[in-house]
Amino acid sequence: MSIDDAVGEVLGVVVRHAGGFMVDMAAQHIFSRYTARFFHGVGRRVIAVLTLGRKRIPSSLRMVPKGAKPKPRGSDWLALWTGIAFWIALFFAIGLLATHFL
Repeated sequence: MSIDDAVGEVLGVVVRHAGGFMVDMAAQHIFSRYTARFFHGVGRRVIAVLTLGRKRIPSSLRMVPKGAKPKPRGSDWLALWTGIAFWIALFFAIGLLATHFL
């Protein structure tokens, strides 16, 4: 085995582990308490704007009693994923527009 092959394998392993770590951290961060509330709020507002106010999703700022397990509704998940998708699309659009000026 040549040194180039060994370096390539080591770099492959490092990149694979770093990528897995970043995915785990991103998922953990998105579904943390405050970040999830932020994305849920963004999703609620996006849904309200897109439906011209006809569909409203209630706020997720309700408190869960200590020791009880939270029971998110389907609309909570819809608002969360809508908020995440909107945020990704927004930054993607900003990136595409910004590359025009580079």
